[in-house]
Amino acid sequence: MPAHSQDEPPDGDRRGSVWLWSLLGVFAACVPCALLVVEKSGSALSPVPLVLVILAALAGYVLAVRSVVGERFRQRSRRSQVLVWAAAAVLFLGSVSVLFAFRPPPPPLTRMSGARDVAVVGFAQQEGRRDERVLIDLADTFAHDMAGRIPTATSVRSYAGEASLPLAELRGTHRAGLERKTARFAEETNAEIVVGGLVSMDPAGQTSLRPAVYVRADQVPDSPELAGWFLSEPILVARGLESARGRSQLSAELTRRLTTLAEFVDALDTWRNGSPEEAARILDGLLDPQRQPTRDGFVPLDLVRLFHGHALQDQATGQTGSSRQKLLEAARADYLAVDEDSPAGWRAALSLQGNTYRRALGPEHNCKPGTVDARDLAQVSQAMRAFAEDRDITERGRLTATVYLAQVEQCRITAGLVKDDGTVERAVATVRAAQDGTGTADLLALVESIVALQAASRGDTAAADGHMREAIAHEQDPVRRATWHGFLAVWSLNRCDLAGGRAAHQDALRQLAAAEQAGRASKKLRHQYEQTLATELRRAEQSCKTRRADES
Repeated sequence: MPAHSQDEPPDGDRRGSVWLWSLLGVFAACVPCALLVVEKSGSALSPVPLVLVILAALAGYVLAVRSVVGERFRQRSRRSQVLVWAAAAVLFLGSVSVLFAFRPPPPPLTRMSGARDVAVVGFAQQEGRRDERVLIDLADTFAHDMAGRIPTATSVRSYAGEASLPLAELRGTHRAGLERKTARFAEETNAEIVVGGLVSMDPAGQTSLRPAVYVRADQVPDSPELAGWFLSEPILVARGLESARGRSQLSAELTRRLTTLAEFVDALDTWRNGSPEEAARILDGLLDPQRQPTRDGFVPLDLVRLFHGHALQDQATGQTGSSRQKLLEAARADYLAVDEDSPAGWRAALSLQGNTYRRALGPEHNCKPGTVDARDLAQVSQAMRAFAEDRDITERGRLTATVYLAQVEQCRITAGLVKDDGTVERAVATVRAAQDGTGTADLLALVESIVALQAASRGDTAAADGHMREAIAHEQDPVRRATWHGFLAVWSLNRCDLAGGRAAHQDALRQLAAAEQAGRASKKLRHQYEQTLATELRRAEQSCKTRRADES
């Protein structure tokens, strides 16, 4: 019986095999290890060259294994040769896996720290051929020029060559991948606006750039039309991007369009944070005939008019008498100027009804019997019902109309114009059911205030207090908070809770002081409010003193 089977090598061959496998293992690990050293030293490889290097190493490795099998295992069985190939493959795949497992992550992108930062991610070639370096230089030049020309931008930085976004998706309608990657990029860099675009060149050499911008949704919560990526009209460069003059003209036009967008976003932020007077001033500049947003820009003129009306209407909330009516009329003119067929048309129509409601409350700005315009309130109620059922507008729009319907109907009930038919309860229930899932938390405050007023009209002041405090907890506007604190003060005084009434009175005055400082309320309004609550407090003190005396 032989000492060794056919597939078992003698001792000398076994030692040779150990040496051979050790050599193959070193060869299999040498390229990945070299790549790790290169990347650890700071020279990160992009995916394409990395894959090419690994494929080249694999080719050399296959030739080496083939040579070894031919020389050392030629006399062995086919099974032995297959096992050698399989073991060699496992060695190489294992070494490559180690490479990717320990490969250092790409260096983080520079994070901007300002409140209104602009990031330029570069431009993608749409048609024709263009050196990638030229496009990167164009992005760098544009970022440099724009930094000194846009006053509302905290900083402008070019990430061309650092970040890789699939801008080619801008050509089509399916941009899900681009939107996701841009959202991550904006989160990492803290950019408020991301600028890119598509470059094309015709056979004659004329170049055109179609600018594109991305605005983070959290920066324009009141204007979803501007969230995400959208393209502007092309800019023609007659002599191409190699011309210094051509680049300068292109940069100037890009800056002009982006300046309008940056100022509009700044106006929205200013308006949303309680300074409608300053926001209206910014929007006034955009509505100047000399620099009105044109069809080739990023901001539609109708959208500027819509928010100019919002800013004026918010100013009216903090005014009294003729000043208030004048601002409401000016806001109405803005809403009427919006083209009803534009994307902002239905929003302007909804805001127009809200404007009519405010004007219908009259100089006293309340729903007491005999102080309101019954016909206007009935018309607004009918219009809000139609908006709440209109499937051609967004769900947010329908919910907003539902809240306004509840507000108008509650006013009509308080004024003694109609009886409660359950419309308010149904509207409130609709908004409460939807607010968690549709991002309408800002409507919850108004809903809770409506429920509070309804409870107070039934004489349930405890429930009214609870709902009104819930409304205040969800509201940021100081004028509205002051009004609601005023209701709490009155209800507390009616219960002879003088301490609670005084506390609510002081809370209301603090809110009005903040509103006055921010330009949201006039000094006259604050003075009138202070006098009214002081009078209510004196009456309550006398009334409650008499009531206690009668009870004793």
